[in-house]
Amino acid sequence: MYINICRDISQTSGCQNSSACLFQNSSNILVGSIEPDTRLQFDRDGNLFLTYRSTAIPAGCTSTPSTKVTLRCPRRGMGDMPRLISSHECQYHVEWATEYACPAVDLVSHTCQLRQPENNLAIDLRSLGAGQVVSIQVQESGLPKYNYSLSICSQNLTVGSGVACGQQRAAACQSDVSGLVKSLGLPEKQTLRYSDRQLSLTYEGGDPCSSGFQRKTIINFHCNESAGKGFMEFFGEDRCTYMFEWTTDLACIASPAICHLSVNGAKYDLSRLIRTGGFNNWRAMDTETSETIILNICESLSASDRTAVGCPPGAAICLLKNDSTSLSLGKFQISPGFDDRTQSISLSYTGGDTCGTRGSKYTANITFKCSPGAVENEPTLLQKTSDGCHYELVWFTASACPLAHLSGDNCRVEDSLAGYSFDLNPLSKPATVPGSYYNVTNEYTEHSYFLNVCGPVTGTVCSGENVGICQVDNVDRRNYHNAGQASRTLHYYNGVLKLVYEDGDVYRTVPPVARKTEIEFLCDAEAGIGKPRFESEANFTYNIEWMTSYACPPMFVDCSFVDLKTKNRYDLSPLARKDADGNWVLEIKTGIESGRKLHINVCRPVVALNLPSSGACDANAGVCQTEYSGNREKVKVANYGRSLTGPRLSMDGKIILEYTNGDICDQRDATLRYSTKIVFICNREITTMGPSTNEFNPGCNQTLIWETAFACPEDSSGVTATGNQCSIRDPMTGHTYDLQSLRADKSYTVNNTGRIFKLNICGPAADCGNDSVAVCDDKGEHFGFSVNSSIRFSNDMVELLYYGPDTASGRRKVTLTFTCNDRLQQNSPRITFVKEEGTALLFDVETPLACLSFAIDCQTFDGMGNRYDLTPLMKLNDNWIVEDQRRNRYYINICRPINSVNSTACPGGAVGGCQVTSTGEVFNMGYVQGRLIAPELNSVTMQYQNGDICHNGTDRESRRSTRITFYCSGRHQAPIFVKEEDDCSYVFDWLTPFACPIQHVIGENCTVRDPLYQVPFDLRGLTKAGDDDYIVYDESLRNFSLNVCGALRSHRNDSCAINAGACLGHGDSAINLGNYTSRLEYEDGELKLFYSDGKESCNGKWNRTATIMFSCDHSKHGASGLSYLDEKSSDCSHWFEWQTSVACLPFSQAECSITDDKGNVFNFERLTMSDDNYEIDGSDAPNGPAKFIINVCTTLVHTKGALCPPNSAACMIKVNETDPKKRYVSIGRLNRTVLSYEDGHVVLSYDGGAECSSRQNAKTVVQFDCAPGVSVGRPEYVMTDAACVHHFVWSTRAACVLNTTAAPSGDCSVQDPNTGHVYNLSGLRNDVEPYVVNGSQFEHSYLLNVCGPLLNSSCGNNSGSCQMERLGQNRSFNAGLSNAFLLYESSGLLKLIYSNGTMCHHVTKPRMTTITFICAVGVGKGKPQFIGEDPDGCSYFFSWHTDLACDHEIRCVAHSDEHEQDFDLSPLSAENAEYTAPVNATGAASGAFFLSVCRPLSPIYKKFCPPGATVCREETEGQYVSLGSFNSGPVYDPVAKAVVLVYGNGSKCAGKPSLLWKTKINFFCRPGQPENLPKLVGVDENVCEYQFEWITSVVCPSVPSVKVTNFTDCIVKDANQNQYNFSALMSPTGRYIQAPSRLHPGHKYNISLCGAFPSGVCASSAVCRVNDTSQITAYGNSRSLTTVFELPDVKLSYRYGVRCLKENTSAVFLMECDQLAPRDSKPLIYAEEECFVMFKWSTPFACLPKVKPCKFRYNSNWVIDFSRYSLKTSSWKINDTHGNRYFLNLCHGISDGPSGCGNDMAACQLRVDGSVRRLGSVDSQWFTKSIEAENSLTVEYSHPFDKVSCRARIELVCGLENEEPRFKRTVDDCTVEFEWKMNLMCGTTGNLTLIPATENPKTPVGSSNSGRQERGNAGSQAVVIAISVLASIVLVLVLILAFRNPSRRAAFTRKVTSCFGRRKRSLSSLQYTALSNRDLNEGDGLLSQNSGNIQHYDSDDDLML
Repeated sequence: MYINICRDISQTSGCQNSSACLFQNSSNILVGSIEPDTRLQFDRDGNLFLTYRSTAIPAGCTSTPSTKVTLRCPRRGMGDMPRLISSHECQYHVEWATEYACPAVDLVSHTCQLRQPENNLAIDLRSLGAGQVVSIQVQESGLPKYNYSLSICSQNLTVGSGVACGQQRAAACQSDVSGLVKSLGLPEKQTLRYSDRQLSLTYEGGDPCSSGFQRKTIINFHCNESAGKGFMEFFGEDRCTYMFEWTTDLACIASPAICHLSVNGAKYDLSRLIRTGGFNNWRAMDTETSETIILNICESLSASDRTAVGCPPGAAICLLKNDSTSLSLGKFQISPGFDDRTQSISLSYTGGDTCGTRGSKYTANITFKCSPGAVENEPTLLQKTSDGCHYELVWFTASACPLAHLSGDNCRVEDSLAGYSFDLNPLSKPATVPGSYYNVTNEYTEHSYFLNVCGPVTGTVCSGENVGICQVDNVDRRNYHNAGQASRTLHYYNGVLKLVYEDGDVYRTVPPVARKTEIEFLCDAEAGIGKPRFESEANFTYNIEWMTSYACPPMFVDCSFVDLKTKNRYDLSPLARKDADGNWVLEIKTGIESGRKLHINVCRPVVALNLPSSGACDANAGVCQTEYSGNREKVKVANYGRSLTGPRLSMDGKIILEYTNGDICDQRDATLRYSTKIVFICNREITTMGPSTNEFNPGCNQTLIWETAFACPEDSSGVTATGNQCSIRDPMTGHTYDLQSLRADKSYTVNNTGRIFKLNICGPAADCGNDSVAVCDDKGEHFGFSVNSSIRFSNDMVELLYYGPDTASGRRKVTLTFTCNDRLQQNSPRITFVKEEGTALLFDVETPLACLSFAIDCQTFDGMGNRYDLTPLMKLNDNWIVEDQRRNRYYINICRPINSVNSTACPGGAVGGCQVTSTGEVFNMGYVQGRLIAPELNSVTMQYQNGDICHNGTDRESRRSTRITFYCSGRHQAPIFVKEEDDCSYVFDWLTPFACPIQHVIGENCTVRDPLYQVPFDLRGLTKAGDDDYIVYDESLRNFSLNVCGALRSHRNDSCAINAGACLGHGDSAINLGNYTSRLEYEDGELKLFYSDGKESCNGKWNRTATIMFSCDHSKHGASGLSYLDEKSSDCSHWFEWQTSVACLPFSQAECSITDDKGNVFNFERLTMSDDNYEIDGSDAPNGPAKFIINVCTTLVHTKGALCPPNSAACMIKVNETDPKKRYVSIGRLNRTVLSYEDGHVVLSYDGGAECSSRQNAKTVVQFDCAPGVSVGRPEYVMTDAACVHHFVWSTRAACVLNTTAAPSGDCSVQDPNTGHVYNLSGLRNDVEPYVVNGSQFEHSYLLNVCGPLLNSSCGNNSGSCQMERLGQNRSFNAGLSNAFLLYESSGLLKLIYSNGTMCHHVTKPRMTTITFICAVGVGKGKPQFIGEDPDGCSYFFSWHTDLACDHEIRCVAHSDEHEQDFDLSPLSAENAEYTAPVNATGAASGAFFLSVCRPLSPIYKKFCPPGATVCREETEGQYVSLGSFNSGPVYDPVAKAVVLVYGNGSKCAGKPSLLWKTKINFFCRPGQPENLPKLVGVDENVCEYQFEWITSVVCPSVPSVKVTNFTDCIVKDANQNQYNFSALMSPTGRYIQAPSRLHPGHKYNISLCGAFPSGVCASSAVCRVNDTSQITAYGNSRSLTTVFELPDVKLSYRYGVRCLKENTSAVFLMECDQLAPRDSKPLIYAEEECFVMFKWSTPFACLPKVKPCKFRYNSNWVIDFSRYSLKTSSWKINDTHGNRYFLNLCHGISDGPSGCGNDMAACQLRVDGSVRRLGSVDSQWFTKSIEAENSLTVEYSHPFDKVSCRARIELVCGLENEEPRFKRTVDDCTVEFEWKMNLMCGTTGNLTLIPATENPKTPVGSSNSGRQERGNAGSQAVVIAISVLASIVLVLVLILAFRNPSRRAAFTRKVTSCFGRRKRSLSSLQYTALSNRDLNEGDGLLSQNSGNIQHYDSDDDLML
């Protein structure tokens, strides 16, 4: 479109006689002309407008066209080109922001000077006049036509001044050869004007033209710094206006030029980079001089930036020198231009300060490159010329991207290229509130328009549900129309936002046409919300215009800076939240459901909140405060400060970011405004946490603390790109960019308009003719050397720099900037020449290697639709490692790049495999790309291609690749290298269950069938149909609403979509997490609903989703099993777990209690699992490895991995079987009666299983055995006989005879006499704040505590219940004295009774309180409720629903899908097993830590941990803090490869009282470490979490049964190298151990556990059944022994005995760990059949010895190591005066103690009467420093005995000789003290062995096998020391006598010197090997190999070396 202002268009063909003309389809259409009544007018808003109308109706138009031009006055310097903002039905609207539409008084002068200091404007043209006359001759056809004479800027601008022009004086005069003379303007009518960046001088009042217009002269001035005064030229004449151009340096003005441009239809706008309104200027760094460059774009430097104070006026770019001076590098005088060749924008600054002695000026140039989304990037200094006068910068920014034409939903539109979005939701008024509209009046047509934004209007006369705008006649209100249906689709183009409301009421036309409204939103940064204005009505369309700040692009500040002192770079930009991410939110609770929220963004405005009914945050605010109560949230402070300045570094190294200029805080003082300051603290471990505050300040200023890794200085060190190294690690993401594969064989060719460059990447360019040249051109010039290069990060981009030769103009430099383009091939980069400036070249290299590493989809389908998922094989921290026969090692990952490989040069980037040869060569095996392929059933293939070149230079040259074929297998195995093919394709095979097809079925109508058994699942009963939804909360107490297979019911009127099935939050801030579906999915035993297409643009590109996983739980109904999975969810993907009975196969239960013949009742209900099953290893099953699945008294729970047939109560899983129909076999169904009592044992039997090979149905038999110390226990597989009977044993407390009454214990706990479950309510005790309960009628309130007194109560110190009057005299009465005697009633209720309170005032009895505790699953601690009182009003009754009153035991088991097994921590959770964690050496935390596993801590002597605590910290003497309680079982973390146990609900966190302490323990596997000790590794104070690491073999994956090849020594080892020595169980007399047979009366079993019978029927057997005279049958072959280790027990199986019936005989020994069993215990027959016998042998030799670290922290830097005194196979033995004998050890269990002592004890007493008392366990070990004596320690062991705690206290004191411990005294009947002298305790002057604590030494080696030998070594060392001292004294005396003669001394000196020199040369070197901290076996081996060469062997010194 072409337009003119107040004139017709004259120079465009076809547009004559028109003022508005449209060029369309190769023809021009006249769309408006000047008419007689056309006038320049003002509209109601003060804007000027012109209306041009056409007289003809052109083709395609239904009426005559018209064009309206609105001329709007912009902000100073922000004028723009005209924009077409609407074009509908040939009615056009053009808007032009131009300073010519501003009041002239601010922009003009009637002299030749124009000054505006506030805008850096200073114009003075007076020197162009000075009485001079300028004459210009204009020729036509080579002959003179006109002469022009001008005299400008005369000193006297009055009548008569100027040049002679006929009979008058004029400022400009025209004459011709004919004598014609005309005045073109008078001097006294001179106007100097500066508008729209154009300087002009106008003279009016000239002679009239024939048209009646007076002649006028306009001189336009143009800047040229080198032109001096310059010269003037005639430009042309148009309708009596004469125009001249004058180029002069006086027109070079420090003020904005045009900052936008249009190229080939694409529009670019750099004005978004302009810094105004208080924002800091942009910064760049001169890395050579460490000086800072500050600059602005299209404008002078922002004066509000304090760093710009010293810069010269008018400078747009300024250098801040190190000497505190400043230089202007240029002014903004030339608009930006576009380079078609490089597709970049160039902006030049000229006219800086004088540079050098030649008088030249500083200049600068900025090249802008499009970088989508980069809105905070800063410019980078590329180079300077050799004279330092020109600076070249490059800027990768979104502002250099073309403007887009976009549309978006939900009243938002996002420009992904520009990196920001517009959100008009704050302008929308809630449809739920009557009168929600904006009123717009059209005064010309007398109509009012009631409209809403992106929503319907309410409370108007217009009817309908979605009326967006209602037109009402102001005269006749009954005349109204719907002017358009509301729409939430927002359009954006070229800076204009538009809403279109269509389908309104129809006009009365033929045919009828529906009304339509267009609302255009235009940017006005100061308008705030603004208001709409009626523009026009034409062609059935109403046009509304709206000036608002919400239509303005957001302003960003630079979020990075460089510390000039340290040169460290800081960048907070990763913390900036984009629109889709939402804001950072800091919540300050003021009540249970109320509080305040601070919505914060970093370096940019906050993302708009969707709270239309409650106000909106200021569009420019960086911080906004809201208040909420319940689900309603409203804006409290719309602007809590704007981000106007970037971050800065404080004196103490913290980063400060300030938000200022907020809303007025105090209406009485308008200068007092809200502000916010954020203090960022470096913490490299935190990247996702937001800000925090210790206390919310109710005043005007907030100070927040933010710990984050982004507050740490960046690691800016580059990696030299020489040799084979061409990679760099991103310090913020950890991703490694490896460019080595881009190295070309010869070179790359880059053509630049005829000039050809040759270059290479990461190496020399062979075509340049020099081995070291990397860049050259076709002229032979060299620009960069490969040997002098570096790689670095700049603006988050990788740059490779080559430095070349020195020239006269400076040193050459080449910069290659790498940008991401994942559409290109890996090794085919696209290289573009950007520019040459001076001696520097810049190239842009597009390549996928510049992209972040990515993962491919790890799922695929085969041709039959079966789905495969290899995701579990994907590694996040390490890699899969495979070796071939050539000892080459391969590092591979699945579906994602390999992780960093230590000690190798494996490349980074998207490399999927890396080969390290046996000679150390490293090769890339291919990039992660493509997709998985399933070519056939049960196999998947994956390929990585385009790796390194192999067979280079040969006819077989190719690139390396990797091909892995996965085969379906029932057992997971490691990958196997198969071969390397000729084309360097590495082939691997992998057997794994993850290559098996997934049983995946999708159903309809919320139902689905199990594909294996065709059993239906129906979840329709969970669908909500009323007005409420399911509500669930996450850890941050965010509320989520869900419905099942249906839309939400309570969100029909808020921002969640109508079809939403899941939603976050409520009201206008609700976020749709996904639209509901009724397509229920079944996948391998799990049910799933997947809600997709939620709120869009999450993290910039995703739609939110919600996944609900349904799992079977027989006991859960409704929503009781619904929870949010925090650990699995992310911002965009939300996961929920729903445990419910409707997700189960049909299930049933049987009676689970039985009475024996003595009337004892056994109840096994507590063993029944409702949500899981018991899994038992059956690796030694007769028909191949298997797993067994069992439940108790109920059918199996249908779970993933346990797809057993319906109605099964026991099931066998054939591990190696891949066909699911054959893999899962029922081995027993649930009968009506399942329990029986046989031979003193309760037996559980399931029969009716599947038919087996013997044509019999399988059966399961579980024999229960009483184990008082085992709460639940686990079944153990014994054997399967020929009749398909599967035998199991189960040791558990449930099989014990229990007391029928429950005596209160006095510690707030009580045991259920029927089940043995212990209830502990100590966690309800609150000694800080009492529980407050209101009584009936509100007459009284009650204060309660549980099991403890009320503190500071008006009812007395011992009161547990206090009654207080709320009316009248406000008296208080003690309602009962506190106690901790919890009672258990036969009904199953728990009660606590407080009695003996204050006497009642009307009866003579004391007050009493009864609290009844009732089980309520899922409510947590719950709270008390008042029930009532007795008729006397003296007894008060309360009920308390709490989770603690439920009889559900949390399993101490974590299941791993990766290992297909359970990890059981119960071996670490024995009674009284308390662990003391050593404090880490860094001193991050002080004090001691006490931990237990899966249960509360037991009482610890003199340690007062809070009741119910599972982890406890001793802060100071007598001060203990709970760090968490056990309330959820462990889980397996596949990423960390650890079992994780989290304890929550500890004491209040000191730094954050709103949080409670919690503890996280990571258990890691190490073979041979059954327990070890937990170690504190960190404290996360942001979330109040202590973090421990525990290394133990308990969590090591199980291995198949171990076949024993030699058992004659009676020693076996498990896979973790734990050793079990059963030799003490062999008969000392050589006779066999015997056990009587129950099945065969008179027969006995002779047992040779560690050997075999030499002859007879039982030859080679370990078990033989005999009668009185002969051998009968042999059971098992001793050579077939296999062992299965199921901690804490060991199973020994002898199989393949003699033939018996249809099978071979076998024998099994269950070696049960029992520390209290006699050392000479005998086996008992546990099960006996004709061909099979099983023995149970309780013995301490089946227990692993207890071991504790044997070091004590002596001071802050050193620890003492007592390992030499810790005996491995014996103990220290001491007698007292009464004949008692003591067995002692340090840090290790006693191995040779008396029966009943146990190898878990460190101190035992063998009394005179033969009884044994256990004085102290190894677990209880506690070192303390003696207060009385220096160099003295006390180690104490304790153990409970008869309700008291026995103790052994050993004082370790200094002794010159190492002695044995000696008896000191007996303190009482159960406490014994010993003294132990050792030279280790004699301090640093003695032989004190000190080991640095930071070295973390491991268990010492070298201890002898005999305690006596160890003591002998210690004594012999003392003797050697004494002899050495005496010998030294004698030697000194001899030397004194011998060398009294001087000559003898001199000769001796010469001799010694000579010998020493030779000796020095002959000394052999020692080689020290660095050992891994955890590799003790390597250390043992190294010491044993060298021990023979060490003359003096000391375990501590040698270990330290």
